[in-house]
Amino acid sequence: MTTSIDRMRAAWRFFLNGWRDWDQTASFVPSSRFLVDALVQGAELGRARSVVELGTGTGTVTAKLLAAMRPDARLFGVEIDGPLLEATARRLPDPRLVAIHGSAADLGTHLAAAGHSGPVDAIVSCLGMSLLPPDLRDAILDSVARVLAPGGVFVQYGYLHAHVIVYSTTRGFSQFHLGRCLGRYFAEQRRQIVVPNLPPAEVLVCRGPLPRDISAAA
Repeated sequence: MTTSIDRMRAAWRFFLNGWRDWDQTASFVPSSRFLVDALVQGAELGRARSVVELGTGTGTVTAKLLAAMRPDARLFGVEIDGPLLEATARRLPDPRLVAIHGSAADLGTHLAAAGHSGPVDAIVSCLGMSLLPPDLRDAILDSVARVLAPGGVFVQYGYLHAHVIVYSTTRGFSQFHLGRCLGRYFAEQRRQIVVPNLPPAEVLVCRGPLPRDISAAA
């Protein structure tokens, strides 16, 4: 019963966050199982010992990641909403889950504080990149590229309609091309379209983090 209550409270808080801060949440409801499956499969968890999730939200993706991960792996779940993170951690009492309250732009600092040293094998992002302020988005992707292992993978999703139109409560209407954005930070991309999700989405699996001076100059 407690688990069900935590899940409902988390979903309601997620919905309210969509109204209060649309540019940060970028959605009113958690991702569909179709999108979640694509994200988890893209992370190639069979060989990953250190995994990071950016934006744990209600724990929908978190639970699937834990189910697919190795017994000896650790999942560092980063979430800026403290109460939402606490609800997810209570609902998923897995010793492999390390809950981190903070910004995804400070990954290196957070991972070190959590006792992790060295690069990570996989990073799965549930952040709404199309609506984040450009400076924050760049800081997050820079942070991701710095902590990801040379052979690691970064998985990010976006909504297809963003190629045509995106509405920000602070910046108005614009367009956002996820592939071009991530191309400044990674040498390789593999794209999957998830039509059954509402709205339809794309999942990009990226490899080969570029040296910081190269991506910054692009």
